[in-house]
Amino acid sequence: MTATLKDVKREGGRMNPDNPVTSSHRNGAGATGRPKWWFRRARTGATLAACLYVVVWSALLGSFADNLTIGQEVLMAVAVIVSGVLIWAAVRALILQQRFLARQENMEALEESRAFIRALMDNLPAAVWLKSRDHRYLAGNLPGVQTNPMLPRWQSRKVEDLIGHTDRELFAPEHASEFEATDDLVFETGQGWAHDYDDVHDGEHRLYHMVKMPVWDIRGSVVNVVGIGFDVTEMRRNEQELKRSREQLDVFLNRSSEHICMVGLDRRIILANARLCEFLGVPAPSLVGRDVVDVVVPADRGRGAVFLDRLLLGGSEPLEVFDVQDVSGSVRRVEVSGALVRTGGSPDTVVIIGRDITGRKSSHVAE
Repeated sequence: MTATLKDVKREGGRMNPDNPVTSSHRNGAGATGRPKWWFRRARTGATLAACLYVVVWSALLGSFADNLTIGQEVLMAVAVIVSGVLIWAAVRALILQQRFLARQENMEALEESRAFIRALMDNLPAAVWLKSRDHRYLAGNLPGVQTNPMLPRWQSRKVEDLIGHTDRELFAPEHASEFEATDDLVFETGQGWAHDYDDVHDGEHRLYHMVKMPVWDIRGSVVNVVGIGFDVTEMRRNEQELKRSREQLDVFLNRSSEHICMVGLDRRIILANARLCEFLGVPAPSLVGRDVVDVVVPADRGRGAVFLDRLLLGGSEPLEVFDVQDVSGSVRRVEVSGALVRTGGSPDTVVIIGRDITGRKSSHVAE
């Protein structure tokens, strides 16, 4: 599906052969890019004319002029005039030659630019098109015609064959009517438009995200609509999988009997489950961003900071016991463990799990 610059210059990026400007550009030079034959002959004629001009004027101004007859003088005058005309023609030809070469360079640069833009558009991972007010396609790229499953009525897969057609000639009636209505909306409002389309292709559901934007002229009027279409099936599928995984994680955290929190490298709480929030008597938003060491009583904070620093180094640590004070002022004893979690593309985090052992301590004291 990808197109190289050479392919584009050979096919889609080449100038229109019916264009008189580009036709004269190609006919004006040979395969080697040299000017036409009459340029070279004009230079030769100018050289001969200059020599003849010098010889004639030397004869007229010298002693030879005293011996000339009337007819010879007329002939010499004609020779001078012809030489002058030839010199003028040669100079004019040289000027035209320079203009021709400059025009040839400009046309080649324009063709290179068009070929580059065509190659760039054809290798984009999205369908791109440009439409007029009468809903006719003015431009497009290869992904828009080769990988578009919404074109069942169109057998050709060439960009050139897309140009000039309308939506009603290419798409099913229900799709064509909707596309034209959204085009008219962009023309009338001058604002962009976006929508997701769910379509079935070869028995598989595909989701497409389409964006349409207005194209303005120098007078501030919307003259065209440019459209971009993306196949977002895999992206939406991944988003659904991520959402499902997050929901499962939330269910696990909130139903767990353990006090669980996730801490960043700066020791600040990123996530806390419902059990921990209930244990401390504070809502989850008030815990997020708080230093996890501040949760324990002041007497244990130094030991808690050392414990967390060892976890950040990635080593395995034995269980630690800390006194934790809830919002009501009650102090409870918590057994804490943790582990460093490293994932590609994400910052390192520490997962801390706590268990309330206050009841065990009370039983032990009672004994």
